[in-house]
Amino acid sequence: MHLSELSHPNQLHGLSTAELEAMARQIREKHLEVVATSGGHLGPGLGVVELTLALYQTLDLDHDRVVWDVGHQAYPHKLVTGRYKDFHTLRQQGGVAGYLKRSESRFDHFGAGHASTSISAALGMALARDRRGEDFKCVAVIGDGALTGGMALEAINHAGHLPRTKLLVVLNDNDMSISPPVGALSTHLNRMRLSKPVQFLSGSAEEAVKHLPFLHGELPTELKTLKESMKRLAVPKVGAVFEELGFTYVGPIDGHDIPEMVRTFQAAHRCEGPVLVHVATTKGKGYPYAEADQVGYHAQSAFDLATGKAYPSSKPKPPSWSKVFGQTLVKICEQDSRVVGITAAMATGTGLDLLEKALPHQYFDVGIAEQHAVTMAAGMACEGLRPVVAIYSTFLQRAYDQLIHDVGIQKLPVTFVLDRAGIVGADGPTHQGQYDISYLRAVPNFTVMAPKDEAELQRMLVTSIAHDGPCAIRIPRGEGEGVPLMDEGWQPLEIGRGELLTDGDDVLIVAYGAMVAPAMATAGLLQEKGLRAAVVNARFLRPLDEALLLPLARRIGRVVTMEEGALPGGFGAAVVESFNDHDLPVPVLRLGIPDVLVDHASPDQSKERLGLTPSQMADRILERFGPVFRATVPTALAV
Repeated sequence: MHLSELSHPNQLHGLSTAELEAMARQIREKHLEVVATSGGHLGPGLGVVELTLALYQTLDLDHDRVVWDVGHQAYPHKLVTGRYKDFHTLRQQGGVAGYLKRSESRFDHFGAGHASTSISAALGMALARDRRGEDFKCVAVIGDGALTGGMALEAINHAGHLPRTKLLVVLNDNDMSISPPVGALSTHLNRMRLSKPVQFLSGSAEEAVKHLPFLHGELPTELKTLKESMKRLAVPKVGAVFEELGFTYVGPIDGHDIPEMVRTFQAAHRCEGPVLVHVATTKGKGYPYAEADQVGYHAQSAFDLATGKAYPSSKPKPPSWSKVFGQTLVKICEQDSRVVGITAAMATGTGLDLLEKALPHQYFDVGIAEQHAVTMAAGMACEGLRPVVAIYSTFLQRAYDQLIHDVGIQKLPVTFVLDRAGIVGADGPTHQGQYDISYLRAVPNFTVMAPKDEAELQRMLVTSIAHDGPCAIRIPRGEGEGVPLMDEGWQPLEIGRGELLTDGDDVLIVAYGAMVAPAMATAGLLQEKGLRAAVVNARFLRPLDEALLLPLARRIGRVVTMEEGALPGGFGAAVVESFNDHDLPVPVLRLGIPDVLVDHASPDQSKERLGLTPSQMADRILERFGPVFRATVPTALAV
């Protein structure tokens, strides 16, 4: 059977090992072909090809449920569930999503873009199944990196307390998340040897002993204690941990040996209660460059399959916002030993890999544990350090309670740098950083800001670290504006002070962060119509520069706000609330992301769809204030 003929995963049933291995080769070829052409997550999916095929040969996916943690390891799942012919559209507008998506396929049983959720979701499905008296299998596939997340451990703790609830957890142990995993649990996993628990102690031997005539079907307490002691001696250290938590532990097994995995999964399905099967895989399996550089090939833009190298850019690009942040933080840390950098398993993505290399003693990676990262930073701040926590906007949502209770209420000097803020593109709704403006506005004692360019980012970072209270800085994904940077001597900004970039009498445009450059372009288009716009770089969301904005709004009488974030509760809402609080009845047009999910597409495509290109925004301004403009400059607008 060719992969292209596979429309339903149950067609894998009955295939021989040789046929499944041939299918695995086809999956890898298609996976590599598509990611090399259009970009995407590479290493995670390559590592679970055999695991996927073996697991699905033991399941009936018309009924059984599989929850893939995060979802970027589920490209093989997509290829065997009827999406082969559309797979070339991966992560493109209107195409196949890069993560699992319930609306895309009935085989995507749970969608997720964040880690550590699979066991909770699968356990919820299993409990619902039991409550309804139904009979189907529930499986969670989770990586060793995701297992460091507190939510996964909470779910394991609960599942182990439910000995009658059948649940299979497959631990995909490739010794990697996006970056190498950290923590005691991953250290134990690395020390595991290819040995299995002594199953006869909990299986057939126990049954045989119980049926001795003088025991009357019961195993005495003394023998139970002896049995458990022997198991602890035989089961590897991590296996014993899971056994103590109430799971039947099996493994580790070779995650690229299809027959062994099929046998193991079949046996696991026959067990009562929760079972954890520990599968050892190689991230990037089958592509030498990805196996050799598992961090670099976790995700890739388009690249040359033959060399493994990205295609050269047609012209030089400015450094990324993340790189500017990382380089600047290294210089600050060199000058101030109190400053430390913290990441939650995203060193490369946030630019903190530069700090790790330069000053490892001032660098901390806590694993996929955003809540812990925030509160650990709070503890450091209590003892005089100046922590800088770099986490993607979408991932910091997971630590909202800690932002409020542990940092905000206590007014601790912790700096948060929210990378990937705004529209991020092909990863879809779970990764768009569109909510941080709204969720940070209400956090007590926080100063919240966004730079118009990377030079202003440098000044904001200095400002935040020097400030005696919590601060947050949002930065977008990708390259900066290309402005000149300073190596040192950055001057702090005056907190709560914006910047008037151009003056005018027809409309006031107040832009925040990454929307300042589009605001200037929009003002240029309006000027071609004979309209002079005043443009303000707000810089600060909290506190808002009312001393600058209120007089300008009162004089001009027409205001437009621009933000690359959700409009509900966003920057524009803050401006409107400020005007209302000061009894200033000025019409305001708020431009940003409406109350919609932003699906996967390129950032430019998403912005065009949302009406956030300069030409679209100029048109919307003219449409909203057209009658007023015609009264003041009728000749220009008539053109």
